[in-house]
Amino acid sequence: MKKAYAFLATGFEEVEALAVIDVLRRTKKIDVTMVSITDNKLVTSSHNVTIMADALFDDIKDSDADLYFLPGGLPGTTNLGNHEGLCNMLKEKYNEGRHMAAVCAAPSVLGQLGFLNGRKATCYPGFEDKLLGATALTDDRSVRVITDGNVTTSRGMGTSIELGLELISILLDKETSDNLASTIQLV
Repeated sequence: MKKAYAFLATGFEEVEALAVIDVLRRTKKIDVTMVSITDNKLVTSSHNVTIMADALFDDIKDSDADLYFLPGGLPGTTNLGNHEGLCNMLKEKYNEGRHMAAVCAAPSVLGQLGFLNGRKATCYPGFEDKLLGATALTDDRSVRVITDGNVTTSRGMGTSIELGLELISILLDKETSDNLASTIQLV
């Protein structure tokens, strides 16, 4: 079974987080752990929805996953980027070749960590200058999810299901992704 961590910070965008988590979990082949980077498993989103995470950051900081996922939202993205332990973990795992994914404003965290140098990426329009070193593809609205190497970025809330399906293609295979897409009426 593949393993994924989805990091939740105070002010995360709930649809971006939960849609991706839901799609990945529907495969029954990806173990997704929602990780709070706060000192509490209860994490409040940018729209005042409180979610119970599965684990605290300190519970997982010495373990590995196949995927490290950052949902967007404000101030959630800022809180993710300011968490020293998370940033150190992401650097270590990125250098090991683990897969990174971020949506909306959160690709800016990957940019600040140097993961986007020489890559194509997308984000919520207006955050392009935070995609340090990347070729930002936000002008073309048809570009909704981009995978370049071991980094996947997505535009925003409305692309979250597509992001989840892309990550299934990467972690498992395209057939599993296509089959799931047909069951959730995307194709």
